[in-house]
Amino acid sequence: MVEFMILAAPRSGTTWASNWLTTDKTLCLHDPLWTHHYSDLDKIQSNKILGVSCTGLYMFPQFVNSHPSRKIILHRNEQEINDSLNAIGLPPLSDTEKNLNKIVGWHIDWKQIFTEPKAIYEYLTGLEFDAERHEFLKTIEMQPDFEGLKVGREVTARLLKELIDVEKTLKEAI
Repeated sequence: MVEFMILAAPRSGTTWASNWLTTDKTLCLHDPLWTHHYSDLDKIQSNKILGVSCTGLYMFPQFVNSHPSRKIILHRNEQEINDSLNAIGLPPLSDTEKNLNKIVGWHIDWKQIFTEPKAIYEYLTGLEFDAERHEFLKTIEMQPDFEGLKVGREVTARLLKELIDVEKTLKEAI
């Protein structure tokens, strides 16, 4: 069962956080929605404390808020996010703050995972913070391997349909 979640918009440190939160006792999956529907996340088997660091789950606040895991929500200025997305050839996002603010959990600035990590790490994992490992990892820039990314097309199609259906329902209500 997923015991902790880091939720954020893209380009907000989630790849780095998933590496930081993967140790000999923990496994933190980065962006699992590429291959798993959110309703299947708790079916993932691990002998370690299981967590996710995800840039898509915040778009499904009803599921996230009903899930019993410990949650950290990372906030980054939307213009910074969009500038970073543009730099790698991806389109801009909108309403990230509005959507992130729908999530119940511990809301922090994304840079705090680098500058104030101890309480965050211990809250999420329940384990003692390793300052030496954290300092080492801060020196490494981590990016997803977009070319090698495995995408479960049926999963992403199902998630997109859900988002479109919600958007349609909202427009009809107005």
